[in-house]
Amino acid sequence: MRDEALFEASVKRELVHKRSVSEVFLTDFVQSSSRRFIAGAQWPRWHVFYGSPDGSPDSAIMAETLRQAVIFLSHLCGVPLTHKFLMPHMSISVEAAILDPLVPAQVAVELDVKDMKLSGGQLSALTVAARFVVDGAPVGEGVAAARIVNPATYERVRGAVPAGLPAAGEDLLACADVGHATQRNVMLGQSSRPFVWPLRVDPTHPIFFDHPLDHVPGMLLVEAARQAVRAACSRPDADFALFEAEFMKLVEFSYPVDVAVTQLESHSAHVVMRVRLLHEGETLMSLLARVKTPR
Repeated sequence: MRDEALFEASVKRELVHKRSVSEVFLTDFVQSSSRRFIAGAQWPRWHVFYGSPDGSPDSAIMAETLRQAVIFLSHLCGVPLTHKFLMPHMSISVEAAILDPLVPAQVAVELDVKDMKLSGGQLSALTVAARFVVDGAPVGEGVAAARIVNPATYERVRGAVPAGLPAAGEDLLACADVGHATQRNVMLGQSSRPFVWPLRVDPTHPIFFDHPLDHVPGMLLVEAARQAVRAACSRPDADFALFEAEFMKLVEFSYPVDVAVTQLESHSAHVVMRVRLLHEGETLMSLLARVKTPR
């Protein structure tokens, strides 16, 4: 039995719910014990969306890698491709490390399954803790919880869905203000109130809508929260040293959603902020973040 992951090729796209090969970060998956696994992942030197200007690990690509690992592990355990995944919780912490800019980062993702639940003999929920290691050195950690349901149960849980399209993006913030090089990557509209921005969703975005979805994905919501923190801090390069996200309800395309930021702490060492995504006053997602100190 191998005890190290390989980095020679991507895993099958459908097993991480992707269509584009370039968006598949996992390269291998090795089981080391009944509840422990090692996933191989490769982070590109440059990516049209992910990346950190100072060479430190990007919290968003770390979160997406963990999402892919949880989904791959679930399918490895027999979950059919037709089933739906709901992720009520995800947290990521990033070490103060610098990645080699001359080579893609080959990441060993050490996975520890903390909790598994079965329904009718099939996996229905799990919680996975992850440790991200590059060249033997830890670069971050994460925890993700997933609930897995069949299509019929998913429709019952989701309930009646109001018809409508995502809010158009004619009033977007400037891409340079939220750390991106193109307006297509901007998730926020112009603010009409201090520290509150309307969510803007482009359902043709090649990263977040690489495959068909019937609601706004959680990774887009985390990115919208990060952009709101950048706008609130006036720091387009700001990233999360740590975030803890709780997803209370699905964000439907038709929902008008506000992204509201509250600063909880501000010291020379760090800034702590709470970001809430609100629909008609109801919190759909809450994210607590500690912002990286500028280098």
